[in-house]
Amino acid sequence: MAIDEFPIGETLTAVSIIEDKEFASNQLCFDQVQLFLQNTTITLLPIADTDEIEIRQESTNTPSIVNTPYWCKSFVGKKLMTIWICENDQGYRDQVIFAFEYLRPSIAFVTEGSVIKAFRFEQIYKIKASETDLQHSQVS
Repeated sequence: MAIDEFPIGETLTAVSIIEDKEFASNQLCFDQVQLFLQNTTITLLPIADTDEIEIRQESTNTPSIVNTPYWCKSFVGKKLMTIWICENDQGYRDQVIFAFEYLRPSIAFVTEGSVIKAFRFEQIYKIKASETDLQHSQVS
């Protein structure tokens, strides 16, 4: 198994996307996602034949004009802490998870139907006792 070396510790400077124009729903789907770090660009591309994510990495500088999507702006200026590359039960790479600023998942990119979709992660908090009582009374 090959070990991928990623630019851990570099700061995210911008994110660029190319939306898929053929997907006929309100879901946001991509043909390409580029994460620009200080000295490195990570490009994610869907592989249509296997619904995998191709990960390309090259040494580059951030272009002068990049329109970072609103759902990624909170990660700009944060250091890349780790990356998880996930394989499904058939051995295909179909998910890449990035952690920015902390050692916990921040955003995941998943291939589905020959496109890439993005999912944000947030911590789950305890429900206060009064909220739990309200939920139980609504179920009864």
